[in-house]
Amino acid sequence: MALTEVLQTVVTAFMEGVTAPSEAWRQGFDVMTDDVAIKKLASFSGIGAITVWDGVNDLDVADVNDRLNQTLTYTEYGLQLRIPKRKAKDVPGLLEGGVRKLGVAVANTYGSIGASRMADIFASTTSAGDGVALISNSHTMASGALRDNLLGSNFDRSAFFGAINLAMLWPSYHGQEDAFHEDPMVFYGSPQASTLLETVGEVFTSAVSSDQMQTNMARGYNVTPVIWPKLTVSTRAALVSTLRKPLVYWIRDDAEQGLAFNDEDNLNIKVNVDFAIATGCKPDPAGIIGFYTA
Repeated sequence: MALTEVLQTVVTAFMEGVTAPSEAWRQGFDVMTDDVAIKKLASFSGIGAITVWDGVNDLDVADVNDRLNQTLTYTEYGLQLRIPKRKAKDVPGLLEGGVRKLGVAVANTYGSIGASRMADIFASTTSAGDGVALISNSHTMASGALRDNLLGSNFDRSAFFGAINLAMLWPSYHGQEDAFHEDPMVFYGSPQASTLLETVGEVFTSAVSSDQMQTNMARGYNVTPVIWPKLTVSTRAALVSTLRKPLVYWIRDDAEQGLAFNDEDNLNIKVNVDFAIATGCKPDPAGIIGFYTA
């Protein structure tokens, strides 16, 4: 007996990919929301060491100027969800699921924009105000000496303390102490490095540092690990001060998801979303150490 044509069939539909991504990545970015056409970041410089004074003659004059600046221009993004009127009736939950997926797409795009900038910090296309890459061993100082925030090694406990040492020795442009090793920090790395998660656990959470039961001093630093799937290069990582935040994420217009409306001509149901974002870095490269191997 064949009853295939009269078998009762029920379709349970679901929208895939509606899990919102983690936004932990924002912790190391200076998120700005200025409602302006162009964003300029300028740094004041001057006022180095206080000079010896004889108590009689005029004091030496400290020059204060806007030594370096960075200009950000935003990029616009937008997408429209479009569903035929009858399909919205024929497929229960289609509109609601589509709107939810649109929100997840926005969150993913925000993250991808940030990750693209983070991945570029070793290149001159993401340069500090001195014109070299944000992570570099050749940041110039007023004296002509160089400042260094680049470690040529993969991340492990030894590399972490190397980074802490660089942060401790970090000078300002005029050679004054500008250490940031005691700042709260975010560690950014890629899960493409298959053992990184284990290494991060050993460095930041383990009570001991070896089978000799030596105290793990790295555990005493305030570091939040962010192993970010959107970072795809296994040989690069960064330690970022959350007080300095040299990376800038400017949201010129935040995503505003409009209400669903019907097109008067074709009766399609439409939902629009758009936003405008720019990323870059501040003029001074203080507050970040990079780990890099080719």
